[in-house]
Order: sequence, then C-alpha cells, then structure tokens
Amino acid sequence: MQRIASTGRIGRTRVDHPKRKPDCWQQGILKNLRVVAAAMMLLALAACQKDQRERIFEMDYPNIPFSIPAGLSPGPIPRALVLDDFSSNLRYYLTTYSTDTSAIGAILPLSANIRALDDTDLDFIQEVSVRICPQGSKGCTPADEVFYINDLQRNRIGSQIRLLPTLVNAKRNLSKERFKLEIWFYLYDLSPYAIPCRLDMRFEAVR
Repeated sequence: MQRIASTGRIGRTRVDHPKRKPDCWQQGILKNLRVVAAAMMLLALAACQKDQRERIFEMDYPNIPFSIPAGLSPGPIPRALVLDDFSSNLRYYLTTYSTDTSAIGAILPLSANIRALDDTDLDFIQEVSVRICPQGSKGCTPADEVFYINDLQRNRIGSQIRLLPTLVNAKRNLSKERFKLEIWFYLYDLSPYAIPCRLDMRFEAVR
C-alpha cells in the first residue's frame, strides 16, 4: 500500500514510491553494454600500443597474380586459393635498412586490396580472408588471418576490394624466407567466369 506523506505545504503532497528492481531484460541490456564497452576499451588500447611503436621499414608485396575460377557456387563453405612457397624478400629488407630480425618487435598488416585485371565486377563475393602461415603446413587457420573484409553484398564494390588489416603479429612467418599464402572467398553469387586478379599487400616492421 502506497504511503502518502505531507510536505508541510497547502495543496502539495509527496508520494513515496517503492524502489523498483531492474527486471531480467534490463539486467541483460546492462550486461551487454558493459561487455561492449570493455571490448571497445581493449581495441582502443591495442590501437594506441600499435601507434606508439617505432616503424623500421615497410614490406610491400605487390602484383601477386591469381585467378578466381568460373562456376564457383555460393554458400557457407569458402573457396581457398593457395599460393605455397611464397618469398618474403626478407634478406632484401634487412640489407636495405641495415638491420636484423632481432631489432624487429612485430610485423603488422598495414593495407591490402584485390583488383580484377579485366575490370570484372566482383559483387558476387561476400567475404574475403587473407591468411599467411608456415611454408609446407597443412593449411592456414583463422588465427593466421592478416587481412579481411565482410558484408560486401551490402555495397557495390566494382572491380576492386579494399581489405582491412587485423591485429595479428605476422613476424613468425614473414621473418622466414618462405611462407604459405591463402586467399579465402565466401561467395554471395555464382562466379561468372575465370577472372584474372592481383593481390597487393603491405606490412610494417616495428620495434
């Protein structure tokens, strides 16, 4: 039963309402907001740490040729194009910048893009994952992903796909002479015909 208390003023009353506890739905929202906020803080701290590192040199891998085969069907199963025994050009970079691998704290993904050489529209692609792993290994894993992009079907991309860098430290693979490169495609629609493409990648070696 609600209790009505006098305020001491004519014509004014004050109602003391019982305190309401947040229901399960509200508690769930608050919990999710805390999780999202914590994740954003971790990402911000990782980005700040990356920005504070001193760059030693950039590692460019331009004009990597490959072809998307014709008739690949869409669906949840990705199509992987494997380029094994790929040169890291490590000796060239170490010689050019007069350094060695002991001075390198990390090799971080910087930028990458895929372009259709015949200007074919690549709108049939839904997601892309670029991974590097040790030469001769059975296959790269999601933890080896250095560049990615998803939800491409929401925007027309034309003949070029700009990829996003991950926070992976690729030093373990790029500090060796050779590595395996895999390009994973998740398709939104059937690939119309064989499409010649090229991949350009750029990394930065930091202290």
